[in-house]
Amino acid sequence: MKNLARWLIGRATPYVVLALPLALTAFATAYVAFLAGGLGWRALSVLLVGLAVSAALFAIARVGRSARVTALTQLDQAQQALARHNRRLEILHAIDRAIVTGESPDAIAGAAIQPLRELLGVPRAVVNMFDLAKGEVEWLAAAGRRRTHVGPGVRYSIRLMGDIEALKKGEPQIIDAHSLPAGLDKDALLGSGVELYMAVPMIAGGELIGAISFGGPPGPFPPERVGIALEVATQLAIVIMQARLRERVARQAHELELRVRERTQELQIANKELESFSYSVSHDLRAPLRGIDGFSQILLEDYHEKLDDEGKKHLNRIRASTQRMGVLIDDLLELARMGRAELHRKPVSLSDIARELVAELRNEEQGRAVRCEIHDGLVAEADPRLVRVVLANLLGNAWKFTSKTRQPHIAFGAEPRDAGTAYFVRDNGAGFDMAYAGKLFQPFQRLHGESEFPGTGIGLATVHRIVTRHGGRIWAEGSVNGGATFFFTLPSAAAQGG
Repeated sequence: MKNLARWLIGRATPYVVLALPLALTAFATAYVAFLAGGLGWRALSVLLVGLAVSAALFAIARVGRSARVTALTQLDQAQQALARHNRRLEILHAIDRAIVTGESPDAIAGAAIQPLRELLGVPRAVVNMFDLAKGEVEWLAAAGRRRTHVGPGVRYSIRLMGDIEALKKGEPQIIDAHSLPAGLDKDALLGSGVELYMAVPMIAGGELIGAISFGGPPGPFPPERVGIALEVATQLAIVIMQARLRERVARQAHELELRVRERTQELQIANKELESFSYSVSHDLRAPLRGIDGFSQILLEDYHEKLDDEGKKHLNRIRASTQRMGVLIDDLLELARMGRAELHRKPVSLSDIARELVAELRNEEQGRAVRCEIHDGLVAEADPRLVRVVLANLLGNAWKFTSKTRQPHIAFGAEPRDAGTAYFVRDNGAGFDMAYAGKLFQPFQRLHGESEFPGTGIGLATVHRIVTRHGGRIWAEGSVNGGATFFFTLPSAAAQGG
């Protein structure tokens, strides 16, 4: 019907226009001849004028018909181009949606290749994956007139894709199937009606990963359709690259999980070994120490009259050394326990703990007058038992290092910092040289002599380990004879993503 209407409006119009004036001319000529009683000069004049007008109208109608045919042809071409454009957008949007939903590359390619073949107007189109190391090509998806193949399995030489170096540069390749070496691949192409085909590169991240090939009978490849193929090739390259990245991330995550499990098992074994070592230290080393201390005391008590003052002094030094060794063993065991103790976080009042510890210190040295300032309402999310060890060490150190200060003052409080709240223990005691601040939290590193201020050098190392276990940090500021301030943070489990 469309063609019939086009013929009536187009080709028939000049003849319809010609027929009407000819009919009027014949009628007018006959009428004039009838009135004149014969075919005189008047009738001939009417006939000539009518023929001239008919010829002029016929010529005008033919020109108008040509213009209308041209307009209809252009309109039809524009509609076809618009339809192809809409179909191209549908294919690209379908690929975009599939990328968002995380579909597999073969599923996406399989859904896009048949619409692409139809849009390109070719008997066959294929999405090819390249194995450059092996010099092979493998189908990801292929579409013919009757069926669609999805998934790997069909492999052939990469030489069928033309100049690979040119493809790497983004240059499409045109291949004449007749020029290919004799073989099954050539026979398959010609058998499916593909005599000339184009390979459009799929490049992502600067890497050539494949190509879309399409073709059919000999003929030119319109630039518009080559552009469509390039757009689809670019989208599919992104799909495949993203799938490879997801696969790589999943594989690395799996490997990391395996390493974490192995590390956890190693730590469990190490903890058991450490527990065995701690038991050995606690029992096997304590026994001889108790023996040395006990026999030294017996000598002092039972042989008191037989020993001179120098001998008694040596025995007292032996006892003091064994007792100090016992304290050091206790501190080392405590340090080891703090490193593997399980955290049980909950809101805990640091102000209440600090007051209890200060009360204990006052009770141990009732003769000392120390002004202690403890801020109210200091609450943190931490392990109550471990945070008590932190405050016991810091307040105990402040108490100890202000023992030679005239008006000792100790303060426990908090202040805002960029990373959150920083708690502090401040004193006006002996202080320390900031040049050696890096040694404060290392085991056995002491900045004061044993005779000046007793200690084992383990306390601050224990504090550092506990604060680090909580995800916080600890640091100190001070000056010689100008006091010291120890800051520490205790991030919540939520702040650490736990």
